[in-house]
Amino acid sequence: MGIVYLQKRIISMKKRFSNVMLAALFLSVLALVVMATPQVKAQIGSVSLSPSSGAAGSSVTVTVSGFKPGVTIEVSLQGSNIGSITMHSAYQFVTDSAGSGSEAYTVPSVTAGSYSIVAVDPYNTGYSASATFTVTASTSATSTPTPAPSASASPSPTSTPRIPEFSSEALTLIVAAIAATTLCAVAYAKKRRRILITLNARFIFLMV
Repeated sequence: MGIVYLQKRIISMKKRFSNVMLAALFLSVLALVVMATPQVKAQIGSVSLSPSSGAAGSSVTVTVSGFKPGVTIEVSLQGSNIGSITMHSAYQFVTDSAGSGSEAYTVPSVTAGSYSIVAVDPYNTGYSASATFTVTASTSATSTPTPAPSASASPSPTSTPRIPEFSSEALTLIVAAIAATTLCAVAYAKKRRRILITLNARFIFLMV
């Protein structure tokens, strides 16, 4: 009788522990799914242009706001026929203490048409803004049109490696799953030890 009772108690205890471990495993899997889901972030910041049109080689003032303070802004001219062309200015474009600033840029030599001037903070994800700029045809009769650079030859902004960002929900679920698994394992070990001691005592008593 004592041996049969001991076996039943151990089997029952294993079943309860298995259910708790399955719940902890489910939380861990859920946390991984949430962590792997791309977090869509809205663009932060705004940009305005003055003027909003001009010929190639002319000057355009790019003004930004809503960016982080003291960061370097990269500005590029983008279009379906040119890809992305980095624009250059006389001075480095750095935002002030309010996250705003302005700088004059030279319009690249591209064909007339509608383009986007994009201002980006390359070191802080999500801080980007764009505005439409119209490149007009040159009014000089003697000027020779400059062929537009091919998309393949256009320099691309250098990407900066970033540490993957995880949502606070995913981190919370991971911590909860680890804590639940640890607590279950400790509680199970303690409870099993007490049951075994009690059952061994009963078994010895029955044998005597």
